[in-house]
Amino acid sequence: MRSPLTAVVCGAGVAVILLAACRRSESPSAVTPASRPTPKTDQHPPFGSIDTPKENDTVASGSRALGWALDDSGVARVDASLDNGPATPAELGQAFSGVKEAYPNYPNSDRPGFAFAMPSAAAGPHLLVVTITAKDGGKTDLKRHIQIK
Repeated sequence: MRSPLTAVVCGAGVAVILLAACRRSESPSAVTPASRPTPKTDQHPPFGSIDTPKENDTVASGSRALGWALDDSGVARVDASLDNGPATPAELGQAFSGVKEAYPNYPNSDRPGFAFAMPSAAAGPHLLVVTITAKDGGKTDLKRHIQIK
């Protein structure tokens, strides 16, 4: 008898797949794989980077923050918030060195940069969340711990 356990080794990771015996159901309410609704997932979510401020930097409210964002459908918007507070829209279409060379086939890779004024907040530690929204509706959150002075 074959083992129902299959291991696949790829690089540094190991995946284990457990195969169980299945029987065909005669129940009229049984759901077959072909009739299951498939959840819509973005196969290529937007991505990018927060360049400034760096992790654990101390910054003033209103100081300028910079980064870049790309998506295969194009970037619709970028918003920034502190501690999940109100979102501040970023200015899009800024130049950002090196991105076009690394990702030449993405829309607007020649001007992927974004900039925004750091939202106002009380002095102390905060979580900066930059949300990239793609034109196809996909979203990605970039997070950075910062200190407001």
